Amino acid sequence: MGEEKKKEKKSKKKEKKTEEVAEEAPASGGEEETKAEPKRAQRATSNVFALFNQSQIQEFKEAFTMMDQNRDGIICEEDLKGIYGSLGRDPDPKTLKAMVDEAPGPLNFTMFLTLFGEKTKGTDPESTLRDAFTMFDSAGTGKLHEEYVKDLLMNVGDQFSKDELKQTWKEAPIEGGELDYLKFVQIIKRGKEED
Repeated sequence: MGEEKKKEKKSKKKEKKTEEVAEEAPASGGEEETKAEPKRAQRATSNVFALFNQSQIQEFKEAFTMMDQNRDGIICEEDLKGIYGSLGRDPDPKTLKAMVDEAPGPLNFTMFLTLFGEKTKGTDPESTLRDAFTMFDSAGTGKLHEEYVKDLLMNVGDQFSKDELKQTWKEAPIEGGELDYLKFVQIIKRGKEED
């Protein structure tokens, strides 16, 4: 009897995979597909749900549901057009496309939360932070001299106070007087990893 259950499970898994492949396959029958293939979801490196408390997540879920006009679980340009229309506005299609293209994959609820997490938590995406440090690393070593970075933080742009700098340096990966900015960016975005 146990062997029959295993075979039944394998058969169900195979059927499910076949259905998924059939859904992903382009339509046949001589007609050319006019829609571009949808973007695939990318896996987030951290749990986005940990960024918000339950009431915030519920509010985001309500907003997401309101925006998802066609109720397919993904916000697309048509959904956004419908939201704009309900506000009495007629948006430019380029604007709608740019909004949807902010997401690296389909704009499902998890991606929606990820985008809001990046915007509300006050930091740019990891690649943007890394690129900012790279601008000052002419040798391409992945490291910058500690004193050089301190000078930049205290004298250029949004200047750090001594207390802010002290707090920042508590978490900074510094060895031999050099800041490993690649590790530092990971700490900023993902937190310090326990050894």
